[in-house]
Amino acid sequence: MGFFDNVKDALGQAATKVKEGAEVAADKAKDLAETAKLKGRIAEAEKNIKDVYTEVGKDLFEKFPDLVQEKFPEQLGKVGEFKDAIEKAKAAIAALADDVKEKAEDVKEAVEDKVEDVKEAAEEKFEDVKEAVADKAEDVKEAVEDKVEEIKDKVEDAVEK
Repeated sequence: MGFFDNVKDALGQAATKVKEGAEVAADKAKDLAETAKLKGRIAEAEKNIKDVYTEVGKDLFEKFPDLVQEKFPEQLGKVGEFKDAIEKAKAAIAALADDVKEKAEDVKEAVEDKVEDVKEAAEEKFEDVKEAVADKAEDVKEAVEDKVEEIKDKVEDAVEK
């Protein structure tokens, strides 16, 4: 057997091993997919069982409150604690809402005050500008009248000569 025959045999064996490895990997992938699918079904079933237990417990509590209190006082005590915590949280939320509302009202009043201050300042500036314009207009009027008088005098002097 020659060198090339040995290489050919080695490559053939390697190809077979690669093919076998790929088949094993494909089988493993299928197994993992099936396992994940089954775990999903288990989780769904466990959730459904928990939902049924919850429904049964609620029905028992509503239909036989004395029996439930007698048989499960510790658990009902915890329920009471949870209800108290819920009520405290609701009260805290209400207090925060009132606080936010109060602060918003304070901000609104402060903004309204600032707007009024700005309005008053603008009105004062407008009056100042109005007076300044009136004064300048009067100055211009007087200057024009003086020029008219001056021109009139020059025209009269020129007519007399």
